[in-house]
Amino acid sequence: MSIHIPNTNDDYRFLTPRMAQMEGSQILKIAGQVSRLVSQGKDVCNLTIGDFRPEHFPVPTQLVSEIKKAYDQNETNYPPAAGVVSLREAIADLYRERFGLDYGIDGVSIGSGARPPLYATWRLFVAPGDRTISFLPAWNVGYYAHLCQADHHFIPTTAENNFHPTVEQVTRALPNTKLVVLNSPLNPTGTMISKETLTGIAQAIVDENKKRRNERPVMLLFDQVYWMLFEQGHRHYSPVSLVPEVAPYVIHVDAISKCFACTGVRVGWAVLPPAIQSKMKFLIAHVGAWAGRAEQVATGAFLRQPQLMMQYMKEMREKVSLRLQKLYFGIQQMKASGLPVDAIAPQGAIYLSFRVDLIGRGFSSNEEIRNWLLEEAGLAVVPFQAFDLPEDSGWFRMSVGAVGLDELDAVLERLEKVIKSK
Repeated sequence: MSIHIPNTNDDYRFLTPRMAQMEGSQILKIAGQVSRLVSQGKDVCNLTIGDFRPEHFPVPTQLVSEIKKAYDQNETNYPPAAGVVSLREAIADLYRERFGLDYGIDGVSIGSGARPPLYATWRLFVAPGDRTISFLPAWNVGYYAHLCQADHHFIPTTAENNFHPTVEQVTRALPNTKLVVLNSPLNPTGTMISKETLTGIAQAIVDENKKRRNERPVMLLFDQVYWMLFEQGHRHYSPVSLVPEVAPYVIHVDAISKCFACTGVRVGWAVLPPAIQSKMKFLIAHVGAWAGRAEQVATGAFLRQPQLMMQYMKEMREKVSLRLQKLYFGIQQMKASGLPVDAIAPQGAIYLSFRVDLIGRGFSSNEEIRNWLLEEAGLAVVPFQAFDLPEDSGWFRMSVGAVGLDELDAVLERLEKVIKSK
Protein backbone atom coordinates (compact mmCIF):
# COMPACT_ATOMS: atom_id res chain seq x y z
CA MET A 1 0.00 0.00 0.00
CA SER A 2 1.26 3.46 -0.88
CA ILE A 3 0.20 6.84 0.42
CA HIS A 4 -0.82 9.32 -2.25
CA ILE A 5 0.81 12.72 -1.74
CA PRO A 6 -1.24 15.49 -3.38
CA ASN A 7 0.47 17.96 -5.70
CA THR A 8 0.62 21.26 -3.84
CA ASN A 9 3.24 22.95 -6.02
CA ASP A 10 1.22 26.14 -6.21
CA ASP A 11 0.46 26.33 -2.49
CA TYR A 12 3.04 28.62 -0.91
CA ARG A 13 1.18 29.29 2.35
CA PHE A 14 3.84 27.47 4.35
CA LEU A 15 6.75 29.54 3.03
CA THR A 16 8.10 32.82 4.30
CA PRO A 17 6.91 35.77 2.20
CA ARG A 18 10.43 36.31 0.83
CA MET A 19 10.74 32.70 -0.35
CA ALA A 20 7.19 32.58 -1.69
CA GLN A 21 8.10 35.49 -3.98
CA MET A 22 11.33 33.89 -5.21
CA GLU A 23 11.44 33.40 -8.98
CA GLY A 24 13.29 30.97 -11.20
CA SER A 25 15.54 31.74 -14.14
CA GLN A 26 13.82 33.14 -17.24
CA ILE A 27 16.61 31.62 -19.30
CA LEU A 28 15.71 28.12 -18.10
CA LYS A 29 12.06 28.75 -18.96
CA ILE A 30 13.07 29.66 -22.50
CA ALA A 31 15.33 26.60 -22.64
CA GLY A 32 12.34 24.44 -21.75
CA GLN A 33 10.35 25.91 -24.64
CA VAL A 34 13.26 25.26 -27.00
CA SER A 35 13.53 21.64 -25.83
CA ARG A 36 9.84 21.06 -26.52
CA LEU A 37 10.15 22.42 -30.05
CA VAL A 38 13.24 20.30 -30.74
CA SER A 39 11.45 17.20 -29.46
CA GLN A 40 8.68 17.95 -31.96
CA GLY A 41 11.24 17.90 -34.78
CA LYS A 42 11.74 21.64 -35.31
CA ASP A 43 15.19 22.78 -36.45
CA VAL A 44 16.30 25.25 -33.77
CA CYS A 45 19.64 27.01 -33.43
CA ASN A 46 19.84 27.36 -29.66
CA LEU A 47 21.76 30.50 -28.67
CA THR A 48 20.16 30.81 -25.25
CA ILE A 49 22.14 29.06 -22.56
CA GLY A 50 25.59 30.07 -21.32
CA ASP A 51 26.96 26.55 -21.51
CA PHE A 52 29.12 24.48 -23.85
CA ARG A 53 28.46 21.50 -26.06
CA PRO A 54 31.36 19.12 -25.31
CA GLU A 55 31.81 18.03 -28.92
CA HIS A 56 32.61 21.64 -29.81
CA PHE A 57 34.21 22.77 -26.54
CA PRO A 58 35.66 19.82 -24.61
CA VAL A 59 37.22 20.41 -21.20
CA PRO A 60 41.04 20.36 -21.15
CA THR A 61 42.36 16.84 -21.62
CA GLN A 62 44.98 17.32 -18.93
CA LEU A 63 42.34 18.46 -16.44
CA VAL A 64 40.33 15.29 -17.10
CA SER A 65 43.47 13.23 -16.49
CA GLU A 66 44.16 15.07 -13.25
CA ILE A 67 40.59 14.48 -12.03
CA LYS A 68 40.86 10.75 -12.75
CA LYS A 69 44.24 10.62 -11.01
CA ALA A 70 42.81 12.37 -7.94
CA TYR A 71 40.02 9.80 -7.66
CA ASP A 72 42.52 6.96 -8.16
CA GLN A 73 44.50 8.42 -5.27
CA ASN A 74 41.37 8.43 -3.08
CA GLU A 75 41.03 12.21 -2.85
CA THR A 76 37.40 11.75 -1.80
CA ASN A 77 37.16 13.12 1.75
CA TYR A 78 35.79 16.47 2.83
CA PRO A 79 38.03 19.29 1.62
CA PRO A 80 39.18 22.00 4.04
CA ALA A 81 36.60 24.76 4.54
CA ALA A 82 38.65 27.34 2.63
CA GLY A 83 39.63 24.84 -0.07
CA VAL A 84 42.47 22.46 -0.79
CA VAL A 85 45.81 24.14 -0.07
CA SER A 86 47.40 23.21 -3.40
CA LEU A 87 44.55 24.83 -5.33
CA ARG A 88 44.56 27.98 -3.23
CA GLU A 89 48.33 28.30 -3.72
CA ALA A 90 47.93 27.86 -7.48
CA ILE A 91 45.22 30.55 -7.64
CA ALA A 92 47.28 32.95 -5.52
CA ASP A 93 50.22 32.43 -7.87
CA LEU A 94 47.97 32.90 -10.93
CA TYR A 95 46.75 36.26 -9.66
CA ARG A 96 50.27 37.31 -8.78
CA GLU A 97 51.55 36.45 -12.27
CA ARG A 98 48.60 37.81 -14.28
CA PHE A 99 47.51 40.82 -12.25
CA GLY A 100 50.50 41.58 -10.04
CA LEU A 101 48.35 41.01 -6.93
CA ASP A 102 49.89 39.23 -3.95
CA TYR A 103 46.94 38.09 -1.83
CA GLY A 104 48.67 34.91 -0.72
CA ILE A 105 46.86 31.71 0.14
CA ASP A 106 44.91 33.44 2.93
CA GLY A 107 43.17 35.62 0.35
CA VAL A 108 41.62 32.69 -1.55
CA SER A 109 38.35 30.92 -0.71
CA ILE A 110 37.01 28.02 -2.81
CA GLY A 111 33.40 27.22 -3.69
CA SER A 112 31.44 24.94 -5.99
CA GLY A 113 31.61 27.22 -8.99
CA ALA A 114 31.27 31.00 -8.95
CA ARG A 115 27.77 31.13 -7.48
CA PRO A 116 28.60 30.33 -3.83
CA PRO A 117 31.27 33.08 -3.63
CA LEU A 118 28.88 35.49 -5.38
CA TYR A 119 26.03 34.78 -2.98
CA ALA A 120 28.40 34.70 -0.01
CA THR A 121 29.61 38.19 -0.93
CA TRP A 122 26.04 39.47 -0.81
CA ARG A 123 25.47 37.80 2.56
CA LEU A 124 28.70 39.10 4.05
CA PHE A 125 28.18 42.75 3.16
CA VAL A 126 24.43 43.33 2.75
CA ALA A 127 21.95 43.52 5.63
CA PRO A 128 18.19 43.78 5.02
CA GLY A 129 17.41 47.28 3.80
CA ASP A 130 20.99 48.11 2.77
CA ARG A 131 21.37 50.08 -0.43
CA THR A 132 23.08 48.13 -3.23
CA ILE A 133 23.65 49.01 -6.89
CA SER A 134 24.23 47.23 -10.18
CA PHE A 135 23.99 48.16 -13.82
CA LEU A 136 21.54 47.07 -16.48
CA PRO A 137 21.64 44.56 -18.04
CA ALA A 138 23.50 42.02 -15.87
CA TRP A 139 23.16 38.37 -14.91
CA ASN A 140 21.36 37.18 -11.74
CA VAL A 141 21.81 40.31 -9.62
CA GLY A 142 18.10 40.77 -9.03
CA TYR A 143 17.75 37.31 -7.50
CA TYR A 144 20.56 37.87 -4.99
CA ALA A 145 19.22 41.31 -4.08
CA HIS A 146 15.79 39.78 -3.45
CA LEU A 147 17.14 36.99 -1.26
CA CYS A 148 19.17 39.45 0.82
CA GLN A 149 16.24 41.91 1.12
CA ALA A 150 18.43 44.69 -0.19
CA ASP A 151 17.27 48.14 -1.18
CA HIS A 152 18.60 47.50 -4.65
CA HIS A 153 18.97 50.13 -7.35
CA PHE A 154 19.38 49.13 -10.99
CA ILE A 155 21.22 51.82 -12.93
CA PRO A 156 20.64 51.83 -16.71
CA THR A 157 23.49 51.88 -19.19
CA THR A 158 23.60 52.47 -22.93
CA ALA A 159 24.81 50.57 -25.97
CA GLU A 160 27.06 53.55 -26.74
CA ASN A 161 28.94 52.82 -23.48
CA ASN A 162 29.02 49.07 -24.20
CA PHE A 163 26.34 48.56 -21.53
CA HIS A 164 28.80 49.47 -18.77
CA PRO A 165 28.33 52.39 -16.36
CA THR A 166 30.17 55.65 -16.57
CA VAL A 167 32.36 56.89 -13.72
CA GLU A 168 29.88 59.71 -13.14
CA GLN A 169 26.97 57.29 -12.76
CA VAL A 170 28.83 55.25 -10.15
CA THR A 171 30.12 58.28 -8.26
CA ARG A 172 26.60 59.75 -7.95
CA ALA A 173 25.23 56.42 -6.68
CA LEU A 174 27.90 55.66 -4.06
CA PRO A 175 26.67 57.65 -1.02
CA ASN A 176 25.00 55.25 1.48
CA THR A 177 25.65 52.28 -0.81
CA LYS A 178 27.05 49.09 0.75
CA LEU A 179 27.71 46.95 -2.35
CA VAL A 180 28.50 47.71 -6.00
CA VAL A 181 28.31 44.84 -8.50
CA LEU A 182 30.40 44.87 -11.69
CA ASN A 183 30.93 42.10 -14.24
CA SER A 184 33.47 42.19 -17.08
CA PRO A 185 33.48 40.69 -19.66
CA LEU A 186 29.77 41.22 -19.20
CA ASN A 187 27.05 38.59 -19.27
CA PRO A 188 24.78 39.12 -21.25
CA THR A 189 26.37 41.64 -23.62
CA GLY A 190 29.84 40.23 -24.30
CA THR A 191 31.33 43.70 -23.75
CA MET A 192 34.29 44.75 -21.59
CA ILE A 193 34.67 47.73 -19.30
CA SER A 194 37.44 50.10 -20.34
CA LYS A 195 40.63 50.58 -18.36
CA GLU A 196 39.85 54.27 -17.88
CA THR A 197 36.32 53.65 -16.61
CA LEU A 198 37.37 50.88 -14.23
CA THR A 199 40.17 53.08 -12.89
CA GLY A 200 37.72 55.90 -12.27
CA ILE A 201 35.23 53.65 -10.51
CA ALA A 202 37.90 52.13 -8.27
CA GLN A 203 39.15 55.59 -7.33
CA ALA A 204 35.60 56.77 -6.62
CA ILE A 205 35.16 53.86 -4.19
CA VAL A 206 38.41 54.78 -2.44
CA ASP A 207 37.30 58.42 -2.17
CA GLU A 208 33.85 57.46 -0.86
CA ASN A 209 35.27 55.19 1.82
CA LYS A 210 37.66 57.89 3.03
CA LYS A 211 34.59 59.94 3.91
CA ARG A 212 32.94 57.18 5.93
CA ARG A 213 35.31 56.94 8.88
CA ASN A 214 33.55 54.57 11.30
CA GLU A 215 30.72 53.62 8.92
CA ARG A 216 30.70 50.36 6.99
CA PRO A 217 32.50 50.84 3.67
CA VAL A 218 31.12 50.34 0.21
CA MET A 219 32.40 47.06 -1.24
CA LEU A 220 32.95 46.12 -4.90
CA LEU A 221 31.93 42.67 -6.09
CA PHE A 222 33.99 42.22 -9.27
CA ASP A 223 32.75 39.20 -11.23
CA GLN A 224 35.50 38.30 -13.72
CA VAL A 225 34.54 34.71 -14.47
CA TYR A 226 35.03 35.31 -18.24
CA TRP A 227 38.32 37.20 -17.97
CA MET A 228 40.40 34.78 -20.07
CA LEU A 229 37.89 34.96 -22.94
CA PHE A 230 38.56 38.15 -24.88
CA GLU A 231 38.76 39.22 -28.49
CA GLN A 232 41.99 40.36 -30.10
CA GLY A 233 42.70 44.00 -29.27
CA HIS A 234 40.97 43.86 -25.88
CA ARG A 235 42.46 43.41 -22.43
CA HIS A 236 41.03 42.61 -19.02
CA TYR A 237 42.06 44.50 -15.87
CA SER A 238 41.58 44.05 -12.14
CA PRO A 239 40.46 47.21 -10.33
CA VAL A 240 43.11 46.52 -7.67
CA SER A 241 45.87 46.46 -10.31
CA LEU A 242 44.73 49.87 -11.48
CA VAL A 243 44.09 51.46 -8.07
CA PRO A 244 45.93 49.54 -5.30
CA GLU A 245 44.21 51.57 -2.57
CA VAL A 246 40.89 49.89 -3.44
CA ALA A 247 42.21 46.45 -2.42
CA PRO A 248 40.48 46.30 1.01
CA TYR A 249 37.11 46.79 -0.66
CA VAL A 250 37.24 44.37 -3.64
CA ILE A 251 36.08 40.76 -3.90
CA HIS A 252 37.13 39.09 -7.15
CA VAL A 253 34.93 36.15 -8.14
CA ASP A 254 36.25 33.62 -10.63
CA ALA A 255 35.92 29.98 -11.72
CA ILE A 256 36.98 27.37 -14.25
CA SER A 257 33.37 27.15 -15.45
CA LYS A 258 33.55 29.35 -18.53
CA CYS A 259 37.19 29.77 -19.50
CA PHE A 260 37.80 26.00 -19.44
CA ALA A 261 34.27 24.92 -20.53
CA CYS A 262 33.88 23.22 -17.13
CA THR A 263 30.37 24.34 -16.18
CA GLY A 264 29.56 20.95 -14.63
CA VAL A 265 32.86 20.43 -12.83
CA ARG A 266 31.98 23.15 -10.28
CA VAL A 267 35.19 24.74 -9.06
CA GLY A 268 35.14 28.47 -8.35
CA TRP A 269 36.73 30.92 -5.94
CA ALA A 270 36.90 34.35 -4.45
CA VAL A 271 40.12 36.34 -4.15
CA LEU A 272 39.55 38.89 -1.42
CA PRO A 273 41.18 40.66 1.52
CA PRO A 274 42.66 37.96 3.78
CA ALA A 275 41.09 39.61 6.87
CA ILE A 276 37.58 38.67 5.67
CA GLN A 277 38.39 35.41 3.90
CA SER A 278 37.63 33.38 7.01
CA LYS A 279 34.02 34.61 7.14
CA MET A 280 33.46 33.64 3.52
CA LYS A 281 34.91 30.17 4.05
CA PHE A 282 32.66 29.70 7.11
CA LEU A 283 29.55 30.69 5.14
CA ILE A 284 30.37 28.44 2.19
CA ALA A 285 31.12 25.58 4.59
CA HIS A 286 27.89 26.06 6.56
CA VAL A 287 25.80 25.56 3.40
CA GLY A 288 28.04 22.77 2.07
CA ALA A 289 28.84 24.71 -1.10
CA TRP A 290 32.46 23.59 -1.39
CA ALA A 291 33.82 22.04 -4.57
CA GLY A 292 34.61 18.31 -4.62
CA ARG A 293 38.03 17.49 -3.23
CA ALA A 294 39.20 15.54 -6.28
CA GLU A 295 38.17 18.38 -8.63
CA GLN A 296 39.99 20.89 -6.43
CA VAL A 297 43.19 18.84 -6.41
CA ALA A 298 42.96 18.40 -10.18
CA THR A 299 42.32 22.08 -10.86
CA GLY A 300 45.33 23.05 -8.75
CA ALA A 301 47.52 20.64 -10.70
CA PHE A 302 46.21 21.95 -14.04
CA LEU A 303 46.81 25.60 -13.11
CA ARG A 304 50.42 24.61 -12.36
CA GLN A 305 50.92 23.72 -16.05
CA PRO A 306 50.82 27.17 -17.67
CA GLN A 307 51.91 26.05 -21.15
CA LEU A 308 49.09 23.52 -21.40
CA MET A 309 46.63 25.98 -19.90
CA MET A 310 47.55 28.79 -22.30
CA GLN A 311 47.51 26.51 -25.32
CA TYR A 312 44.00 25.41 -24.37
CA MET A 313 42.93 29.04 -23.89
CA LYS A 314 44.36 30.06 -27.27
CA GLU A 315 42.32 27.36 -29.01
CA MET A 316 39.26 28.16 -26.91
CA ARG A 317 39.40 31.86 -27.78
CA GLU A 318 39.80 31.06 -31.46
CA LYS A 319 36.74 28.81 -31.52
CA VAL A 320 34.60 31.28 -29.60
CA SER A 321 35.76 34.17 -31.77
CA LEU A 322 34.96 32.34 -35.02
CA ARG A 323 31.37 31.92 -33.89
CA LEU A 324 30.92 35.43 -32.52
CA GLN A 325 32.48 37.04 -35.59
CA LYS A 326 30.37 34.95 -37.97
CA LEU A 327 27.20 36.11 -36.23
CA TYR A 328 28.36 39.70 -36.02
CA PHE A 329 29.36 40.05 -39.67
CA GLY A 330 26.23 38.23 -40.82
CA ILE A 331 24.06 40.67 -38.88
CA GLN A 332 26.08 43.66 -40.08
CA GLN A 333 25.55 42.55 -43.69
CA MET A 334 21.81 42.47 -43.07
CA LYS A 335 22.00 45.93 -41.49
CA ALA A 336 23.95 47.26 -44.48
CA SER A 337 21.19 46.05 -46.78
CA GLY A 338 18.65 48.08 -44.84
CA LEU A 339 17.22 45.47 -42.49
CA PRO A 340 16.33 46.62 -38.92
CA VAL A 341 18.98 44.60 -37.08
CA ASP A 342 22.24 45.45 -35.35
CA ALA A 343 24.93 43.99 -33.09
CA ILE A 344 27.87 45.21 -31.01
CA ALA A 345 31.26 43.96 -32.19
CA PRO A 346 32.47 41.05 -30.01
CA GLN A 347 34.78 41.97 -27.15
CA GLY A 348 34.77 39.11 -24.65
CA ALA A 349 32.94 36.16 -23.05
CA ILE A 350 30.77 33.92 -25.28
CA TYR A 351 27.99 36.42 -25.97
CA LEU A 352 26.88 38.82 -28.67
CA SER A 353 24.50 41.74 -28.13
CA PHE A 354 21.92 41.47 -30.94
CA ARG A 355 19.14 43.95 -31.71
CA VAL A 356 15.96 43.58 -33.74
CA ASP A 357 14.55 47.09 -34.11
CA LEU A 358 10.88 46.21 -34.64
CA ILE A 359 9.25 47.56 -31.47
CA GLY A 360 6.32 49.65 -32.65
CA ARG A 361 6.54 48.12 -36.11
CA GLY A 362 4.37 45.06 -35.74
CA PHE A 363 5.66 44.12 -32.28
CA SER A 364 5.02 45.65 -28.87
CA SER A 365 7.54 43.69 -26.77
CA ASN A 366 10.82 41.81 -26.85
CA GLU A 367 8.92 38.69 -25.85
CA GLU A 368 6.81 38.88 -29.01
CA ILE A 369 9.94 39.28 -31.12
CA ARG A 370 11.67 36.40 -29.30
CA ASN A 371 8.76 34.03 -29.93
CA TRP A 372 8.55 35.15 -33.56
CA LEU A 373 12.26 34.50 -34.15
CA LEU A 374 11.95 31.09 -32.51
CA GLU A 375 8.84 30.00 -34.37
CA GLU A 376 9.62 31.48 -37.78
CA ALA A 377 13.43 31.42 -38.00
CA GLY A 378 14.26 28.61 -35.60
CA LEU A 379 16.49 31.07 -33.72
CA ALA A 380 16.45 30.89 -29.92
CA VAL A 381 17.80 33.98 -28.12
CA VAL A 382 17.33 35.55 -24.69
CA PRO A 383 15.80 39.03 -24.27
CA PHE A 384 17.65 41.48 -22.06
CA GLN A 385 14.60 41.43 -19.74
CA ALA A 386 16.03 38.15 -18.40
CA PHE A 387 18.87 40.32 -17.09
CA ASP A 388 16.60 42.83 -15.31
CA LEU A 389 16.41 45.39 -18.15
CA PRO A 390 12.78 46.58 -18.02
CA GLU A 391 12.27 48.36 -21.33
CA ASP A 392 11.43 46.68 -24.62
CA SER A 393 14.30 47.95 -26.73
CA GLY A 394 14.79 44.98 -29.06
CA TRP A 395 18.08 43.81 -27.47
CA PHE A 396 18.84 40.10 -27.07
CA ARG A 397 21.72 37.88 -25.95
CA MET A 398 23.23 35.34 -28.33
CA SER A 399 25.37 32.64 -26.69
CA VAL A 400 27.71 30.57 -28.87
CA GLY A 401 29.04 27.81 -26.59
CA ALA A 402 26.60 25.13 -27.71
CA VAL A 403 26.55 25.58 -31.51
CA GLY A 404 28.63 24.55 -34.49
CA LEU A 405 29.70 26.91 -37.26
CA ASP A 406 27.47 25.16 -39.80
CA GLU A 407 24.44 25.81 -37.60
CA LEU A 408 25.22 29.52 -37.65
CA ASP A 409 25.39 29.63 -41.46
CA ALA A 410 21.94 28.05 -41.67
CA VAL A 411 20.31 30.23 -39.02
CA LEU A 412 21.69 33.46 -40.51
CA GLU A 413 20.01 32.54 -43.80
CA ARG A 414 16.72 31.85 -42.02
CA LEU A 415 17.00 35.04 -39.98
CA GLU A 416 17.55 37.22 -43.06
CA LYS A 417 14.56 35.66 -44.81
CA VAL A 418 12.29 36.18 -41.82
CA ILE A 419 13.41 39.78 -41.18
CA LYS A 420 12.85 40.60 -44.85
CA SER A 421 9.28 39.33 -44.52
CA LYS A 422 8.54 42.23 -42.17
